[in-house]
Amino acid sequence: MKHTYQKDELRLFFDGDFDHLHVLEMKEESIQLIERFHPRILKLDFANVTFVDSSGIGFVLARYKQMKQQGGEVIICNLSRLNKTIFDMSGIFQIIRYEKSEGRK
Repeated sequence: MKHTYQKDELRLFFDGDFDHLHVLEMKEESIQLIERFHPRILKLDFANVTFVDSSGIGFVLARYKQMKQQGGEVIICNLSRLNKTIFDMSGIFQIIRYEKSEGRK
């Protein structure tokens, strides 16, 4: 996982499969980055993600709760058609905003 921070926005970039194993590897680092920067906006960039499972959805919801506690917002961006369908089915877009093309890296 890569990240950038500028102008009160923390962006996390994910690669490959966004499944149980990879979520476990990224969980603590993402929590610490949010605590370190206290961003107003957290953007989760899925441009290079090939697969998302329920663990990935859970990871996003946990970051949403973390950001909500500090008054911030989460935005999901750059989902493939398949991954967007998975997120749609979860109902996550009722609480988290989606942006289609956010500065791919």
